Amino acid sequence: MENISMKDLLEAQEKELSSIKVGEVIESTILKITKDEVVVDVKYGFDGIVPKEELNLEKGKSIEEYYNVGDKIKAVITKINQKDAIITLSKVKLDKKEDTKEIESLFNEKRIITALVHKNIEKGVFAKYKSIEIFIPISLLDVKFVKDTKDYLDKNLELYIVEFDKSKNKIVGSHRQVLQERIDKEKEERRIRIEEEKKERLRKKKEEKEAKIAKEKKEKEDLFNSLEVGKRLEGRVTNIVDYGAFVDIGGIEGLLHKNNMSWEKVNDISEFVSKGKEVSVYVLNIDKENKKFSVALKDINNDPWEKIKEEVSLNSLVSGEVVRIIEKGAFIRIKEGIEAFLPISELSEERVFKVANVLNIGDIINVLVIEFNPKNRRMVVSLKEANKEPEEDYSEYLEVNESLGSLGDLFKDKFKNLKR
Repeated sequence: MENISMKDLLEAQEKELSSIKVGEVIESTILKITKDEVVVDVKYGFDGIVPKEELNLEKGKSIEEYYNVGDKIKAVITKINQKDAIITLSKVKLDKKEDTKEIESLFNEKRIITALVHKNIEKGVFAKYKSIEIFIPISLLDVKFVKDTKDYLDKNLELYIVEFDKSKNKIVGSHRQVLQERIDKEKEERRIRIEEEKKERLRKKKEEKEAKIAKEKKEKEDLFNSLEVGKRLEGRVTNIVDYGAFVDIGGIEGLLHKNNMSWEKVNDISEFVSKGKEVSVYVLNIDKENKKFSVALKDINNDPWEKIKEEVSLNSLVSGEVVRIIEKGAFIRIKEGIEAFLPISELSEERVFKVANVLNIGDIINVLVIEFNPKNRRMVVSLKEANKEPEEDYSEYLEVNESLGSLGDLFKDKFKNLKR
């Protein structure tokens, strides 16, 4: 060894150094610790440096809080300076490689992790799981509305990894999903408990009943007591009478008056119901004292006169079909359930002796609304007002300069075609 020249020693060192490759993972002993780095013993007698930012330390922690001289540390070679024989290593990159594999496994297995939020932006937060940074969008932060993401800084959040794209280094987590899953679980447990309680109540009721007739009576009473005005029910027509029909909704019958079969006038009941027909009806009125109730075939929750208020106003033009003619006027169907009255006096500027001389059943006409009272279900319209030509405005000609001539000169073009 004493006969080895410096040149040979340097050549041997260079050869050994060239055998070390970037990306190689090594485990070495810490020789020295400073505030900015640790010096480690790399194989072949070379020293390596692991900068503080490559040690994967928690924010605000010092190197001495994690490592001591003589400790073993595993890292990956990231840079080799042949000239200065300096080898730079990174524990972060090695940890990230291993931690990325773990995250991928957690993603595939749909397991919950806990990550610390260390940074926030307007659209979400960034959390750290070991060496891996996970983005949590504001929409996935909570089940409630999130006003300010900074409220989540320095908080440990339980997450599901909901998006993992290794090629784009994109990892997205959801705290909301964890919370929602627990809420759903609590709801399900409560639902099961309520169902069990309900079954127990039914069992006790059944034991208390003495006979089938008593049970049927109780069921009818319960059904009647459950009725609510406006509630939609399914039933079957059991009987037809002159003024309407009776509908069975599971053991109790309600009266369906013909006036409540449609928002429009009903002339023939058979157009709407027949014996044995299945129908959907709405509870209209309940007489608890006499144990009676009435129903409607028309949807009482969608009164066309309530809707028409949003579409029609006084002095607005509407279109409709002539559906009935009487001596004093005609009825115009504006839309389903809405009929307007057109008085004979509003048919024309000229006197009309008979409505049929002007209108026919089925005519589609445009009319002007001259009276509108949805509360009283009343609309009066005018055909003559709708057809009236707007008056021409001559006000611009009333004040003229002397140089423009007389009014006769100004209007001569207006009147030249008039018959004499």
